[in-house]
Amino acid sequence: MKLTHIAASCSLVFAANVFAEPWIGTDDPFLRAAIEQLVSEGAINRPVNSYPLMWQGIAQDLSQINRQTLSEDGLFALRKVQHALNVAKSGSYSSVRVSGNSEPNSLQSFGQRNKHKGNIQGTSVLMGDRVTAKVSIGYNKDATSQKELNYDGSYLAVLYGNWSVSVEQVNKWFGPSNDNALLLSNNADPIPGLRLSRLNTDYYGPKFLSFIGAWNFSAFVGQDKYPKNDDKDNLFWAMRFSSTPISGLEIGINQTAQFDSPNANHGFGALSDVILTKNKLDDAGVNEYNQLTSIDAKYSTRLFNQSVALYGEYAGTNELSFLPEDAMFSIGAEHFFGSQDYLVKSYIEYSDTESNCTFINDVNHCQYQHQYYDQGYAHLGENIAASIGGNVKSIALSTSYQTTNGYAGFVKLRTLDFANKGEANPDTNVSERLQLEVGYQQGLFDGLLKLKATTWRDKFESKSETEFAMSGSWEYRF
Repeated sequence: MKLTHIAASCSLVFAANVFAEPWIGTDDPFLRAAIEQLVSEGAINRPVNSYPLMWQGIAQDLSQINRQTLSEDGLFALRKVQHALNVAKSGSYSSVRVSGNSEPNSLQSFGQRNKHKGNIQGTSVLMGDRVTAKVSIGYNKDATSQKELNYDGSYLAVLYGNWSVSVEQVNKWFGPSNDNALLLSNNADPIPGLRLSRLNTDYYGPKFLSFIGAWNFSAFVGQDKYPKNDDKDNLFWAMRFSSTPISGLEIGINQTAQFDSPNANHGFGALSDVILTKNKLDDAGVNEYNQLTSIDAKYSTRLFNQSVALYGEYAGTNELSFLPEDAMFSIGAEHFFGSQDYLVKSYIEYSDTESNCTFINDVNHCQYQHQYYDQGYAHLGENIAASIGGNVKSIALSTSYQTTNGYAGFVKLRTLDFANKGEANPDTNVSERLQLEVGYQQGLFDGLLKLKATTWRDKFESKSETEFAMSGSWEYRF
């Protein structure tokens, strides 16, 4: 099953009667902050911690908001989200983005990906009542994925009833984390595949189950690839169910799996076992499907006239049960404040991906490593989940701001503590890292300019090194 170029076929599909792009992607943390602020006020009361995030339910809530009940920063957030919705409904469009980095970014948070030294990306979107196609073709220079030509961001989405079915090559993000989603994030290039998602997350179903509130379901099957090696592709499965049983509380359950490895060839028919969380054990008792699962929760509210939120994710392998085993976790807190003219979001997030690995056949067998998948839990050499990888403890502290006149920026401080201190060569293995990022964006020449500066200090067993990098992009839409 070769899906690599399937999203490129979107260019053959045309639709009339312009409507809107069906979802919000993983590249705009400022739009995400505005949505989160409205959740804290109870103005949006549905699952929002799974991206791509469908527009239909969000648009429905926006149309029912009583502006008189919103705080000043809530009014800013409302205008921000309404503006983004109007852009999504503006009709078919095209865009060109050029970007460059002095060093590809190795730590990828929620937001635009920066994992190449140079890129030019052309995009065209054709929107219809029930069908939307997006064709995005780009050229990379020195990308971490080793790809030169890419179709990242392309999709063909068909809306049927209350469901969206899409053939796509788009990034996804499961859960409430800002820096490290533990099962599925935008750290790696998007995996090509097929996705089924609920369109409107309003509750429909038996009355005795109505306590789960608005709910969402998304399932994806695709193909994670090895760099420069088409003979070692694996099939990949991901699923998320989330609900909002009370206002401000979202609970999510996630499952992913790699299967159909060339090292343990059991075919596409194994998908049914993966969905039912069945194990296929080899002679050493190792599950050949490399199944991971996680549970996450986030509670957002107003406290002392301030918007705040607490969140966490608990993840790990599920060899013997549906619950995570030998688990990793992330916890975090958010705070919002502002006025009708600006919004500030701050968060602190702690992630711990350390685990007790089992050494089997010269391979550490744990969360992001598996003896049947040579590159680990990865696509084109990049971890599919947390950008910090496995066996790392990380703290991220960030503040971002955005204004009504289009200016926005952020400051982020990270610390990382690596568990593999000096295992091989004490002069090449990093034991600790301290990193500072500063970003800024504004309109320029009818386009959007983004700039970022990053400096970090790596500590080794016998020395330390300080590095500096710059990155920037400019996108023009027409």
